[in-house]
Amino acid sequence: MMKNKTVWWYDYRKRLYRPRAKNMSFEFILRRVTRKTFKEYAMNCSLAGVTKIFDPNSGYKERLVRMAMFCVMFGSIFYFLQYLWFDNLAKPLIVTMESNTYPISNIEFPAITFCNFNRISKKALQKYVKKNYRKLAPNNESIEQVEWFCKQLGRLLDYSYNKSVQVHPILFSFVKHLGDSHNIINLMKELSPPCEDLLIRCSWSGDIIDCKKIFSVHRTVRGHCCTFNVVLSLDATGSFDNSIYTVKRQHEPGQLNGLNVVLDTMVDDYTYTLYNMIGYEVLIFDPTHFADPTGGRVTQRIAQPDQAVFFEIHSIKQIATDEVRKYPETARKCLFRDERKDQFNELYSYSSCIVKCRIRTIQSLCKCTPYFFPTRRSVHPICTLDDIRCLNKYREKLLYLYPKDAVTTDGLEAEIQDALNCDECLPDCELTQHFTKQSKIPLSFLANKNKEFTNYFLDDINMTSKTLVCIYQGTTNSILNRLDIIYYWFELVSNVGGFCGILVGFSLISILEFIYFLIFRFSYNMYYFAGKPTQPETLPPLPHIILGKRYLVCLLFECTMRNK
Repeated sequence: MMKNKTVWWYDYRKRLYRPRAKNMSFEFILRRVTRKTFKEYAMNCSLAGVTKIFDPNSGYKERLVRMAMFCVMFGSIFYFLQYLWFDNLAKPLIVTMESNTYPISNIEFPAITFCNFNRISKKALQKYVKKNYRKLAPNNESIEQVEWFCKQLGRLLDYSYNKSVQVHPILFSFVKHLGDSHNIINLMKELSPPCEDLLIRCSWSGDIIDCKKIFSVHRTVRGHCCTFNVVLSLDATGSFDNSIYTVKRQHEPGQLNGLNVVLDTMVDDYTYTLYNMIGYEVLIFDPTHFADPTGGRVTQRIAQPDQAVFFEIHSIKQIATDEVRKYPETARKCLFRDERKDQFNELYSYSSCIVKCRIRTIQSLCKCTPYFFPTRRSVHPICTLDDIRCLNKYREKLLYLYPKDAVTTDGLEAEIQDALNCDECLPDCELTQHFTKQSKIPLSFLANKNKEFTNYFLDDINMTSKTLVCIYQGTTNSILNRLDIIYYWFELVSNVGGFCGILVGFSLISILEFIYFLIFRFSYNMYYFAGKPTQPETLPPLPHIILGKRYLVCLLFECTMRNK
């Protein structure tokens, strides 16, 4: 009997006080359910101070103070998240030192290029004119006139313009004799000072070696020069293939274990010089780069006759973690060597990209390609003396780069017109930088300073008008840097969770709690208030649902009838 009374009370109250969906609009139900769910969340929230703010038993002053403190805490969290995003996550990469004892045997020795300031050999010029005089002088011009005209081919390097060259009577016969414009590459190689005469003696890694075995002729922005340890093929920006050479490394520090070269300046052979001086321009750069000082990470030095010049190298290598690859190019703002395979064939570098951009600009403006740049045959003609005027016009533009990602153009009005725009070129994610410390002494003092080296390397050589160049790693160790992301995902969660937990007690449980009330409790309340046949989780207290005397009378009457 007691059990039946319990069931009767339960069913009666549920049936009598359940909201009728047909008497309420959807908007009214939604507002009522939202208000009820928010009230439940506020009374059971685990965030510090939230339950006290919505506690009706607390005074309004206490609730205002708690609300103000809660707003200050959330403002601090917002400022922290804003700082984390704009100052850290927006620039997600950082370079840190991995080791300062990285062995030099693991670092590639830089490529070395020796370019004589004289770019056209007098002997080679006289030999060429004598061999082709009848073809170059149809009007019986003198040999001196033909030599003067052929000497003007050096203007293809510095883009200097001379109107007399364009109207010279030999120009037509020269173009006819040259034939295909690509033949000018071999002609300039023939007229350049031969490396066999420039390189007197060489030593590498402590052994005297034939210079022909370690040096080769490569095209640079200074023309055909003698290069050491270059592994990029001549057609790098066209096909981007490796050459047959393997990169060299210095295993032991010191001058004797590096590269030592005796150079002959060949002063009597000077015909066309790029500078008003005698000697060599020494270019030190990455073995996979093109020898272009305007392309980045190319060190330029000068070696003059009757001097011993020492270049002590200190290298810094940078590697990148696998996590860096997961970021898009726009976020990391650098490229790996094996990216953009269709254009660079797994040999991408910032230097090669700049060279490619410069070639594309010249081809667009002057419809030709300078002979010293890597080119593909039969794609674009090679620039000849007829194109000097155009090259001279844009000479300044080809030397400068417009700043990448410039926010405003204020103060850059001239650069917009007179600089290259190579926005597609991004820095290298992995690279090796070589820094040099230069010192020089007269050759006459060298015997007193280092007799061992003099007896070993300079024996039986007449050093008059000669230059000794020594390039070597100065220490056993170098520096290894690592390009990595600032925060891994677990570090980010730890930092955010720790900061928010200290201020307002926020944690992963708070997220689950919010999801529970937002989805499950909201759905349950919506289901209940829509009038579905289900029971509430907890019934409201009886004093709160007895609303009047009429209800009490009816309730007592039905109880009496039931008992009968």
